[in-house]
This record gives sequence, C-alpha cells and structure tokens, in this order.
Amino acid sequence: MTMQPSLTWNPFPPDNALGDPGRQPEIKSVSSPLNVGVSDTALDFLTLDAFEVRGCSTRGWSHRYKGTPRQDDFALLVNDDVVVVAVADGVSEGDFSQVAAETAARSACKLAADQIARNGGIDWVQLAGRISMRIIEEGEYRKISQLNTAEPTIDERLAACLSKMSTTLIVAVIDRTPRHDGFPAEIGVVAGDSAAYLLRLDSKDLEPVGGGKVGTDSITSTAVRPLPGPVKSSSVRVVLQPGDALIVGSDGIGDPVGDGTGEVGQEFARRWAEPPPIDRFLLDVNVYRRSFDDDRTAVGVWVRPEIELPPEPVAADPTVSEPASTTGETLEPASNDEGPGQPAVPAPVPAADTTRGLKRPTSHEASPGDDAGGTAVDAPDDEATPPGEPETRGPLVVGDAGPSPRAGGTPGAPSGAPESGDADGPLRDPQVSPTPSGHEQADAGAPDPTSSDPTKEN
Repeated sequence: MTMQPSLTWNPFPPDNALGDPGRQPEIKSVSSPLNVGVSDTALDFLTLDAFEVRGCSTRGWSHRYKGTPRQDDFALLVNDDVVVVAVADGVSEGDFSQVAAETAARSACKLAADQIARNGGIDWVQLAGRISMRIIEEGEYRKISQLNTAEPTIDERLAACLSKMSTTLIVAVIDRTPRHDGFPAEIGVVAGDSAAYLLRLDSKDLEPVGGGKVGTDSITSTAVRPLPGPVKSSSVRVVLQPGDALIVGSDGIGDPVGDGTGEVGQEFARRWAEPPPIDRFLLDVNVYRRSFDDDRTAVGVWVRPEIELPPEPVAADPTVSEPASTTGETLEPASNDEGPGQPAVPAPVPAADTTRGLKRPTSHEASPGDDAGGTAVDAPDDEATPPGEPETRGPLVVGDAGPSPRAGGTPGAPSGAPESGDADGPLRDPQVSPTPSGHEQADAGAPDPTSSDPTKEN
C-alpha cells in the first residue's frame, strides 16, 4: 500500500514563506550516492568578545527534489587578530562542485590568515592562485579528475578539473582590534557572484557592499569565472560600528535579496537587526519563495552594541612649531638685556653607537613572475608542510588582477609577487604532478592557466 507523506512531517513549517511559496512546501528531500559525506544543512555559531556569529548553508529545493548534494559551503577562522569568513558556491554544471566549494572555503580562511600574519595584508591575486591549485590537487587526490598522460601540463590538469568541478568564492576579514571609528573589515570577491551586505544599526535595508550579480532591472548575467583558473578578484573595505552586522552569502541569498531594498531585503533586515537564535536563523535561510530554489548560504557577524570604541587619536597642532634640532651645542633663550649674553657652552657629543641598526644579512630568492600580472598560482611541491609551519611556496603569476593589501602591504610591488618578508621559496617545474596529502595538504603550487578562459553558468 502506498501512502503519501503528511505535510505535517515536513521539516519546515508550511507558513515559513516570504511572498508566494509556490510548491516548495510539498517537496520531499531525497538523496543519492553523491550525497555521502555532504549534509543537507550545515550550521555554526560563535560568541566572541565583540562579535556574535551565525552561519547556515542549506540545500536548495531543486537539489532536494533531485537528490543531488548541497554544493554551497562556508568556513570560519578565528585567531587573536582577525575573524575570517569564506563562502563558496559550487557551480552546478560540475557533478563534484561540492568538493571544490568545501576546499575553497577551508583553504581561503587558512591562507588569508597566514598572509595577514606574515605580510600584514592579503594579496588577493596570490590567494586566488593558491586556492586554485588546492582545488586541482584535491580533485586528483580523490580521483575525480584524472589524466592518462604520465606528466600532464598545468593546462591539462586545469581543464580536467574544470570538467568535473568549480566554485565561486567570497571572503570577509574583520579586525578584532577596533579603531576609534569601529572595526575595519575587508571583503574580497575572489571569484563569481556571491555577495556581502552591511546592516547598519536601526537600518531598514540591507546595503550591498561587494559582489552580486551583474545587470540591471530584470536582465541579469549568471555567467561566472570560477575557481580554479584565472579570475578577476576585487576587494572593498568597510568599517563596522557597534550594533552593525556584516552578512556574507551565496547567490541563493543574494538573488532574492537583490539590492536590499525589496521585500526580502527589508524582511531579513528586520529579522537580523540582532543575532537570531540559531534555529530561527535556520528557518530564515530556508524560507519558502517561489522560483528561488538554489542552495543558500548566509554567515552573519554582529558587533555588540555595548562595545566602547577607543578615543580618537589626538592630532598634532599644526600651529605649534617643533623645536629646532641641534647637534653639539645648546642655545640660550633670547633676552631683553642689551648687554652681552652668556657664551654658548658646547654640549658633550654622545659616543657613536656602532651596533644600532645592524641586522644579520638575509638572502632572498627572487620568484619568477609573469610581467602581465594576474592570478598568482603556485607550482606544486613534493612534500606537505608540517602542521603549524608557515606556508613556504612561491607563486607563478597569470591573469590580470592586482593585489589589494589590507594594511601595511607593499605598495608598488609587482602584481602577484611575494611581499617583503614572504618566505616563498624557489619554484618547481609546474608540469611535475605532486602527491597530494588530503585536506590538510600544505600550500602547494598552482596552475598557470593563461590559455584557459573558462566561463561557467552558475
């Protein structure tokens, strides 16, 4: 006897809708062998000194209906200096794009934090290249993308990977130490059309601050340049004040939100005026709305409204002149006495410090780069870096995007070149296939896919 499941068994209430729900409340979630190891929904939450974090990635209604896996993913990293959020949206044309999304999000958090620790900022070109290489190697390690040739070229490895999986990526980095005007944040749209929104205290709208679809009115482009491969990365800086929130999401959230002033944008602004309970956040991300059936991922970082910011630094008074610098003598103050003043008495000259400023010479090996600049891509190494050790690979440079250091970067450095203090070593032949070591494989080299210009439909 065949029984139709009751709607009351649906995991989400039928009235959890914004506008017309269509037939989404009737959809039953099914599975397939591709779903092994990939949950329908991923949740995370954190409570930090100044921040509250909520994260949810959920399978879209079309994937639930077909039994295909969730291809969105996100990752969080917290250390003493920054909070890093990465959201990746696997391109649906690839059957294994969930692997690319998970690898990109996880690698982006670790590599971004490492660049900040070593260089004081992020080179988005180099970051994109290293993530590209990690995606390629992950596909080869899992035997998803395989080539029959003994020594395939970088272009051949890239093409084999893109035929099976690819992903978009957006990264947000928030300083944990506030300035007088708030907490500095940088949003890097590494690849694709995922978006970030700023929710100001008492605002009724979500304000787009980075990423999103290209187009106006009802005509919107869904074509993206995914990872791995050459991409045009961009970044923007914002400052979060007490009571503000930064929302980073895939296009499953960005498409219905749009410019943030419509029905969905205003409703999310109302619901997310303060951090919701995690079960409420789950329902918000899974809200029913006709025709919006893609995977959805949203990560929110809220700044506590009671946080007190440090005082503004006192600027030097330009009307007060600095005392004259003297060497070897002291000057007597001016006197109204017409008589002769006291003779100047030479001050003792301090002994020369023969050690100050001397440093042990350090040798630096130059890393070759493409003069055109662009996406920095590492060449593979034979061994993985031990856990806890800094990344020590050097980039090859392809593409045309340039670096966007967060703070204290090296202005004027060649696009994709290692910044001062980078420990990148000599490059290997990019045609030598590495032996990947799984998820935690150290930073390896990356492809030089200048001959490729993959464009995928998301």
